[in-house]
Amino acid sequence: MPSDSTTLYVVLDIGKNVHWLGAYAGFDLHPVIAPLEIRSDRPGFERVTTLIDGLLAGGAYSRVVLGHEPTGVYHEAWARALMERYAPHRQGSATPRLDYRFLNPLLTKRQREQLAKGRQRKTDASDLQAMAYCLRDDLGQPAFLATDQELRLQLWGNAYRQNQHERRRLILFILSQLDRLWPGMVVNVKRFRQMHPDLEVPVPLALSKPLERQRVRAILTHCPNPHDFLALGQTGIQAFYRAHIGRCGATTARLAYQLVRNALLPPPQVAALLADQLQADFTRYLALEADFLALTQQAEALVPDSPAAALTTMPGVSPLLAARYLAHLGHPRRFTQAAEVWSLAGFDTVTEESGDFRRVGHISRKGHPGLRDTLYLIGLHTAHHIPAITRAKQRALARGMGDVGATLHAAHKANRILHHLLYYQEPFDPNRVR
Repeated sequence: MPSDSTTLYVVLDIGKNVHWLGAYAGFDLHPVIAPLEIRSDRPGFERVTTLIDGLLAGGAYSRVVLGHEPTGVYHEAWARALMERYAPHRQGSATPRLDYRFLNPLLTKRQREQLAKGRQRKTDASDLQAMAYCLRDDLGQPAFLATDQELRLQLWGNAYRQNQHERRRLILFILSQLDRLWPGMVVNVKRFRQMHPDLEVPVPLALSKPLERQRVRAILTHCPNPHDFLALGQTGIQAFYRAHIGRCGATTARLAYQLVRNALLPPPQVAALLADQLQADFTRYLALEADFLALTQQAEALVPDSPAAALTTMPGVSPLLAARYLAHLGHPRRFTQAAEVWSLAGFDTVTEESGDFRRVGHISRKGHPGLRDTLYLIGLHTAHHIPAITRAKQRALARGMGDVGATLHAAHKANRILHHLLYYQEPFDPNRVR
């Protein structure tokens, strides 16, 4: 939107305990309020609004643009209060009109570097000026805050991501302790065959996802000490499994007995200490697993009354995937283009270009790994249900890409569709997908 001398730009630099305020007029950004340091408490808010109220009532400006960066969580209280305070001016029922905008910190940084002519100089005053230039050039986006239902989904997303992080960390630790206490119980047989084709292939207790297998779970819960398990003998092992998982044949019991008998176990006193810790860690894992199932059920309850409901109209997108997608974005209109979501995940490619030279490298990974995982799963599932996405994956496979790369191509197309559904709150229409 073009600027003139009757446009005023009011800029806030949000901090935890202290904010900065500045105001600039017209295209040349003539200072109206010099950079001013203000506490972030209620008296500070009243001081800021008193200054803004005076500028609004002065009659010198036909339009006011108020903006700042959405800095972590520190901006939320002020943003809600400012939205409520200036609702009449924002809605056009009072004059002058006030546009309230959020600024991308990356754009502010680039503008600050440009003003400093490439020098690494950062001050609160220079940040205010850089943000004023961004507002003047209409680089911000309309300010938004989550509704109650969107906030519930955001809080759900925080809990879900924390659960995922803790479970993954704990899985790796438990598996490493299993190798320490029960050598040979867990082996990647496929990799062993590839790396050691001339050696006899070991027979582990579980071929994949060991912590999900009943044989392994029974041991970790009821008999984590391998010396105690060995003392049961083959008959005792069969009775143990029948007591705890309901079934066990002679072949399974013999396999388990031979595995623990052939393992080079730590001394009994060491094994006892390791077993106690392993049992405690697995108990914690079971609690996290129960929390994960509860979070999955919460997603199914939250999504139908949230903007993420539009995503579930797309075949292959479950309520859980829809909840994860929106929880990462934070707000359905946060990003105006699907490419911004792709970059947020860290799927944008590293590109170098100079003169006649151009190289497109690997993905940047400068984004959120949880969103990358979500998009990958969306690509994987939608490719089974939507012909246009299936064709995108098949074309990538035909060009020689592996399954992971081809699935990412499917995810890229699925993300474009999902962003449109979410941004415009439209149901999926298969006739519009090519």
